[in-house]
Amino acid sequence: MIWNQAFLSEGKTIKRTRVLTKAGPLLAFVLICIALEIVTGGRFLTTSNIANILRQVPIIALMAIGMLCVILLGGIDLSAGSLLAIGLCTSGVVRKFYLTNDSLISGIILLTICVVVSTVFGFINGILLTKLRLPHPFIATLGSKFVCRGLALLITGSATISGFPNSATTIGTYNLFGAIPLSFILTISLYIVMHIFLSNVATGRKIYAFGGNREAAKYAGINTDKVQILCYSLSGLFCGIAGIVYLGRLNSAVPLATQDGDMDAIASCIIGGASFLGGKGNVWGTLVGAFMIQVIRNGCTLLKLSTDLQQIVIGIIIIVAVYIDVLRNEMDNKRKLLAVAKANKVEDANIN
Repeated sequence: MIWNQAFLSEGKTIKRTRVLTKAGPLLAFVLICIALEIVTGGRFLTTSNIANILRQVPIIALMAIGMLCVILLGGIDLSAGSLLAIGLCTSGVVRKFYLTNDSLISGIILLTICVVVSTVFGFINGILLTKLRLPHPFIATLGSKFVCRGLALLITGSATISGFPNSATTIGTYNLFGAIPLSFILTISLYIVMHIFLSNVATGRKIYAFGGNREAAKYAGINTDKVQILCYSLSGLFCGIAGIVYLGRLNSAVPLATQDGDMDAIASCIIGGASFLGGKGNVWGTLVGAFMIQVIRNGCTLLKLSTDLQQIVIGIIIIVAVYIDVLRNEMDNKRKLLAVAKANKVEDANIN
């Protein structure tokens, strides 16, 4: 009887904790919005400010969805911000020296270059990990981070390239119904696609399987090298799409663009419920995490806090997010131990 009560009590505690960890990001986001509305004197939830947030969040959110694919493997991509920069700057150099006209075709080519170059470098990250057998994605992507950023500075002469055709900047500037940014609609559409891919497509399920147990995935016949290359390529792809939005917003190719983009993307995933250990996370939690980071930045700006203080706040958020991930894993371990204990108890009872 005492054993049963203990199991029941522990089980209820773990169940409540799991519910809170799943709903926690959204609840925290709502509370932060309410708090900012109060401390800013009603300036936060104005139509113009919400529209501003919707314009700002796609860059982080797009990088985060690519990062999620990598984190689901139990990996990490420290080069995400630099992947965006090299794609953006390659497009800028082509614009400056080759495609100087303002035709629709020129705009499409420039956007395609941005996406393709970022994707290629993401693919290279995957190759470094699988074919060259580098010991950890931290090493491969950290090296890529410096290489891509250095190349972006080199090919642009460390200078910003401006003056893109309207056809190249439309995605980052156009508003539907005068208020909803086209870039936000694009972001939501891609999140829906990735939700379907990760939840309902066999390849997406293989990503979760790989992150859950790499050795078991191999024994199940999953080509783990292809899965890794795919995920790092997707990270590059979404960084390239984020580069398109960045280009539209600033009408410029900036070699130092999104220097902290990789950290923002990682934090978005972890805040949204993904685990550094792999195999856990979903796109909608990641979107909430991206919104949370951008909302806090926006709130700091409304409160006229310095950039230095904003960095401190974001740093604290990252630490808290990782700590939450630790607690979440501890709860999962307790749940597994409880399940084993229950099974042993039943087995002992049957023997007796």
